[in-house]
Amino acid sequence: MVERPPIISNVHFEQSPERLKIVIPLSRHWPYLFIYTILAILWVTMLIGGLIFVVRIVFSGERYAFVFVIMVLIFLYILIRFGRFLLRQWAYYLANREILFINLEELILRRPISIWGNTDVYDMVHVGAIYESERPQALAFKYGYRSVHFAESLAPEARRELKRFLNERYFADKVEQDSD
Repeated sequence: MVERPPIISNVHFEQSPERLKIVIPLSRHWPYLFIYTILAILWVTMLIGGLIFVVRIVFSGERYAFVFVIMVLIFLYILIRFGRFLLRQWAYYLANREILFINLEELILRRPISIWGNTDVYDMVHVGAIYESERPQALAFKYGYRSVHFAESLAPEARRELKRFLNERYFADKVEQDSD
């Protein structure tokens, strides 16, 4: 359990015996949010239009209806799979805060929107030490071969303080390995 979390402006710490919860504010990227909102509206429209089209074909009585319905259902399946990706990206840009849950076993990065949102869980065995990323200017950690970015909206001083705190508390052995 953390004795005293640092005081960082706009960052809220809550601790329990199981884990530390860090709430970090986010600034929205309005152009991306606008584009993904338009795409989500188009996706819903295409999905509803496709379902109506399937119903019309089924009750048309044409001899080619069965094959055509199968083709449209395959298209709708692909559209639904794409919609899962699209709605995840839309939720990513709609979130106004990110929550970092961290303990000795796992690191959870959550971008909530009301009840639902994006949640990524990382095994602490494979999480590298926290470092400051140049592009985008954020904190990041290596998880396997990829870099995971967070705390992009924090000021540089707040990012440095949060990095120092997390590395001292959870990644002290990994920071020492990197410096060797």
